[in-house]
Amino acid sequence: MKTFAIAAAAFGLAVTATPAFAGGIEERNTMQVSLAGLDLDTPEGQEMLDQRIERAARDVCQLDRMRTGTRLQSNAAKECYAKAKASAKQQVAAMLENQRRGG
Repeated sequence: MKTFAIAAAAFGLAVTATPAFAGGIEERNTMQVSLAGLDLDTPEGQEMLDQRIERAARDVCQLDRMRTGTRLQSNAAKECYAKAKASAKQQVAAMLENQRRGG
């Protein structure tokens, strides 16, 4: 599994989100999630990756940003967050499948 760990560290992971439309132009934010130091064959490594994805998605989508006049999160931020996490999880699944096939 050391080969996978090296490949994963070099690969990284991009969390991509579309938090808003600016004047009709879609804004796309990305953040790299490092896989360095993670052994995805263990529950601990998988949990740590989930935490990194969680943090990145919250940051990209500004989920924790306080809005004036309310403590509620915007629907756009919630939707962005859900899409960002789903996108990251799809990338992880594709990467793991590629590694399983020997690529």
